[in-house]
Amino acid sequence: MSVNDVVISGMSGRFPLSDTTDELAKNLFDGTDMITGDDTRWPIELYDMCPRMGKIVDFDRFDTTFFGLMKDVVDEVDPQARMLLEVTYEAIVDAGVNPQELRGSHTGVYVGVSIYGMSDGLPDDLQPDSRINLHEVMLQTMSNMKTFYASRISFVFDFRGPSLIVDTACSASGSALTLAMNDMRLGHIDSAVVCGTHMLFEPYIYQFQQELGICSPRGVSAVLDREADGFVKSEAVCALFLQRRHTSRRLYATVLSARMNIDGNKTIGMLFPLSEAQEELMVVSYTDANVDPLKLTYFEAHCTGTKNY
Repeated sequence: MSVNDVVISGMSGRFPLSDTTDELAKNLFDGTDMITGDDTRWPIELYDMCPRMGKIVDFDRFDTTFFGLMKDVVDEVDPQARMLLEVTYEAIVDAGVNPQELRGSHTGVYVGVSIYGMSDGLPDDLQPDSRINLHEVMLQTMSNMKTFYASRISFVFDFRGPSLIVDTACSASGSALTLAMNDMRLGHIDSAVVCGTHMLFEPYIYQFQQELGICSPRGVSAVLDREADGFVKSEAVCALFLQRRHTSRRLYATVLSARMNIDGNKTIGMLFPLSEAQEELMVVSYTDANVDPLKLTYFEAHCTGTKNY
């Protein structure tokens, strides 16, 4: 171990039926089913979909004044954007750091998010001769640009490092962590906020994914089971705070290696994984971290519960 090792020193998040990481852990250990089928998002029988989904329940509480934002802006941004500010603040405090001490620092912000096309609707019709209308349309369009998921965090907390969203579909959060890790190793930043966010407010997305067999029409994720028929949508808005070991006051984990790749061209199709490419990346990652995979006691995989043909 080195004093310059990158460590996770703080974390926070919102999850289904869980407003904190501690609540999530308790629900997992208690065996609580956090997948619910109710009408809090849309009518239960809409589009003949299975309504079971992991939903964040409380997403309408935000202290605009605390974060120094204009109410007009906050009223237009989506819940994820607001909660990203909250979990960033909480992750930094969880690390034993006063966020005010980081103002002006080379802290990078990396937000993993999957963006669905044609899901945000259209703004009000533009009326060039009306300043009020121009202002409203500007707020509607600019405030909801996903780019600002990261930039808004850097603005509020006065961070001067890189600030970007990362969209690599299912692996977006892992890719965000990899970019943050590389920037810290290269000495480009002193600390990093790595976020992952996914919430679902458009029912047609769940509908077509159930119809295509991507999501389970039963609302059951039977990972590695012969009866697997897809995964179940779930939500999270969470943040990690990364520091170097010698500056951290709390240590949840040491990040030994973080890498990413893509499988390239595959005869089976672009959306299917290629085991050989995945194996190659794992070997490189283990070698880089100087870890013997046979000595691992815990392994977390991306198992979607979709059928293998």
